[in-house]
Amino acid sequence: MNIYILIEFCILLCSSWLIMHAMEYLIKIADGRFKRFLMFTICWVLSGMVIFIGDPFNILASTLCFLITIFITCEGTLWKKITIGTMFASTILSFNALRDNYLISLIDIVEQFKYPQMQVPYDGTTSAMLHPNYTLILRVLMSLPFSFFLYIGIRKFAPDKDYTLSDSLWKLLFLLTATPFGIVLTLTILFEWRYHYVYFFNIYVQPIEHLVLLLIAILSFISLLWCITVLARQQKLEQQNMFMEINRKYYEAMEQQHFEIRRLKHDLANHLQVLSALPEKQRDAYLENLTENTAFTQSLSYCGDPTVNAVLTVKKSQMERYGIRMESEIDISAKLPFDRTDICALYANALDNAVEACMKLEEDKRVITLKSKAQKGLFCLEVSNPVLNFSENTHENMPLDSTKHDFIKSNLKKSYLIPQTSKSDKANHGFGLKGIKEIAERYHGSLELQSTNGIFDLFLYIPLT
Repeated sequence: MNIYILIEFCILLCSSWLIMHAMEYLIKIADGRFKRFLMFTICWVLSGMVIFIGDPFNILASTLCFLITIFITCEGTLWKKITIGTMFASTILSFNALRDNYLISLIDIVEQFKYPQMQVPYDGTTSAMLHPNYTLILRVLMSLPFSFFLYIGIRKFAPDKDYTLSDSLWKLLFLLTATPFGIVLTLTILFEWRYHYVYFFNIYVQPIEHLVLLLIAILSFISLLWCITVLARQQKLEQQNMFMEINRKYYEAMEQQHFEIRRLKHDLANHLQVLSALPEKQRDAYLENLTENTAFTQSLSYCGDPTVNAVLTVKKSQMERYGIRMESEIDISAKLPFDRTDICALYANALDNAVEACMKLEEDKRVITLKSKAQKGLFCLEVSNPVLNFSENTHENMPLDSTKHDFIKSNLKKSYLIPQTSKSDKANHGFGLKGIKEIAERYHGSLELQSTNGIFDLFLYIPLT
């Protein structure tokens, strides 16, 4: 084997390793040797891909293969995969275009001054023909420091690995990514090199305008990475604030309950004396009135997960103010293995939507049924509530089922339609169900919405491992 080819192969392996691990700071690569090998292979191909201005085949083929590999090997939502894939493809291919179109011209300039006696018009390929091995090694050698600085920069400035962004934010980032990627595509597809070379000291070189545009496309990665980091921190801060507010209300309710218990304990002797002196009929009424005290009726421990307890305590208190009954059946014996803010968002958004629907009904029809289990490696949540003219309010057709489905289903639909919010301010509302869907998919679960005989039903499941 040619020693130069072996050196090129080793250099590209190092560059591919750095690129793949840089990507892992922004998007998770699925477990499994095959998927990781597939991702490593496409990073190797992308790092060594030759991109010439005026040659559209290489850039289109490599971009398509890279995006397909992202969809197969990485985890996350559709728009996250598209955005991250486009960001890396745009940056790496922009550098390749810069390397392949200007490095050879730089070598030609060196050759021109080194051998001025040679009467050869340098056209960007002369040095490659005269010194093919030297040109080959120098070309791939430039990819190594680029990959190294890309890895170091992402490692230092990337958001936390457990960061989350909504689909709307990923769509916005994709639009920002489309600009630098469009620059590279425009240069490589629309510009024919024969008509845009500049003849400079007996050397054909690419115009300086192309160089500036490629540099802009590469440097735009920095701003996109910064946008992801800032948006991720902001969204995490908002989730933490929501969780802190839920906890604050939970502990306020717990303190109130403890106060009631202390007061009842203090008055217990008086209550016993009164009960011993009352006739039987009045005694029963007195006992019924006594047991209706919030210290007896309010439960702060629905299950073994403190976050679920906090959310349900706050939401039940809210429902009582609106005259809504909540019937719950919860079987969660231990703490759920999910992020606290995600658990809070799942229960809070599902119950908020149910409360909003119940507020349109007469008070005697306001009831919300909540079932939740964590058994046999599966977490399930189901929230049901009656609705008023459901199809007319949402203006969307929901999947219908003639029979009420069981709590744990064998077949769950992954496709559904998100009903629109009924609030007047639609621009700032209606994200609850979309947020639930995003969380369920992030944990490899699924969400199903159904309407049956005037009952709207939300069901989701998430694997516990």
